[in-house]
Amino acid sequence: MSQLNLIYHFQSSQNHDEEFRSARYKVTYFFNDDGFVADSILEELIKSFPEASSEDMTFLNLDDLKAFALRVAQELNLPQVRLISVQDYNIGIDGAKDLKTFKELFGKYGEAILNESVQKRKGLFGKLFS
Repeated sequence: MSQLNLIYHFQSSQNHDEEFRSARYKVTYFFNDDGFVADSILEELIKSFPEASSEDMTFLNLDDLKAFALRVAQELNLPQVRLISVQDYNIGIDGAKDLKTFKELFGKYGEAILNESVQKRKGLFGKLFS
């Protein structure tokens, strides 16, 4: 089964040419075993988060980012999505020696968000008939 991963970056508040910009969480990479999640999916799903920016894929808070990640997992019908910050990713990648240890860093340093709708279907009968 394909593993869904989101790497995000926390951008602290700052001033841009006399304009204040609040702290945000930016989607850096969103991918699974098949490659990057299609931009069309991300752009469509981000519309349901009014305070998020579809232009640069940023969210005002971590809760909205997590909710967005879950919506993507639901759209792709995957059982979970793993979120990891760029800082934690960099710590983990230093110790990754191969593809297996690279994938394990999301479990070690990341946070898993379960897609309950897929989890419920994967009971005994779900496993037999899927």
